[in-house]
Amino acid sequence: MKKEIIPIIAVFLLILLAAATSAEAKNIFKIGGDVTVERDQTIDTVIDIGGQVTVQGLVEHNVIVVGGSAVLTNESVVRGDVVCVGGVIVKGNDAQVFGDITEINSANISTAFSSALRGEMEGWSLIFNIISLCFFAVIFIIALLMTLLIPRPLIAVAREIQSYKVKSFFWGLAASLMMVPFFMLLVISIIGITLIPLVFTLLLLAFILGYIAAGKIVGNYILVNISRRPSKSLASATILGLILLWLIGWIPYVGLLVKFFALTFGLGGVFLAIFNRRWQSIVPPPSSPVHEEQTQPSGE
Repeated sequence: MKKEIIPIIAVFLLILLAAATSAEAKNIFKIGGDVTVERDQTIDTVIDIGGQVTVQGLVEHNVIVVGGSAVLTNESVVRGDVVCVGGVIVKGNDAQVFGDITEINSANISTAFSSALRGEMEGWSLIFNIISLCFFAVIFIIALLMTLLIPRPLIAVAREIQSYKVKSFFWGLAASLMMVPFFMLLVISIIGITLIPLVFTLLLLAFILGYIAAGKIVGNYILVNISRRPSKSLASATILGLILLWLIGWIPYVGLLVKFFALTFGLGGVFLAIFNRRWQSIVPPPSSPVHEEQTQPSGE
């Protein structure tokens, strides 16, 4: 099988290669281990899953910890935000944080709502981060259900993106640019106004499906080419890719670029899959590559 690597994969590869834990690294990305930013280190962004982050030096942007804790010593300086999900943040008296400090766990959720009701901005900031996390969790659940129950649309979109990467990008970009004029046309019509909720829902589902398909491509690429442990499970590849998309989205500038490519390629893949009428001809990945070739449409 030919390996079709779309530009979004290249972006992810560059990010992951740059995310080393050495002293010269600009970004640190680690899973299942502790991270320490020494006193003489300057790091752009720190992202850690399942470990503790200890900051003694300078972090130019954000510190993101999922499933662990963050320790900011008296000498630490963080020019961005500090976000800790599922753990605690320990901050020294002389530690400097120029952005927001967000600690999401069972102990402070009720406190955040009480603070928001009193009109305090700190409470609203935490609630916004919780909503963002919940939105990701909804996409995560939808992706899990699709991979287990209805994988055909997901596989169809992913294959369209891989097979027609340039078309997918420009179709997605064109569709995004046409949304505002299209909704303006609906507004000036009585019948169109009644269709706005339906059209909005369909577009939202298209974005979600395309985003999940992009996550599937990224996760599969990571498993096959980086971890060298290919997985036959569609769910594992998709979930891994979505987690990487979410985490890299916290990196300033680059995160926005990655999300833009993922959404654009994904939306274009959805439209290509619909117009190419491949929904019924694509079947879930079989256990044997030979069998997969036999199940392909005769026209390919």
